[in-house]
Amino acid sequence: RRVAALGGLTVMPSAGPTWIHIKLPDFLRRFAGLPIDQVFSKGGVTIHSATRLEDTGSDHLPVMVEFSLRLNQQKPLDEHETATAAISQTGKTPG
Repeated sequence: RRVAALGGLTVMPSAGPTWIHIKLPDFLRRFAGLPIDQVFSKGGVTIHSATRLEDTGSDHLPVMVEFSLRLNQQKPLDEHETATAAISQTGKTPG
């Protein structure tokens, strides 16, 4: 919450436990572990949901974020240009 306050960010409620240091079956990882992966937004971004996905072999469960962009929103003075890459749930790059 401190990071969000310092950056003028909005914090999405946690998607639940996303990290555990030992290997467990996926159904247990959804209940055990720490909710350390956070989703933040700023400016013209509206976050609708954050959901944990199936285990991909990492010690973190992936988090899928559904969001929309508000059009004609004036960019904050401190916001930098960014580029985003995405992979679909099938593991293939879109387009």
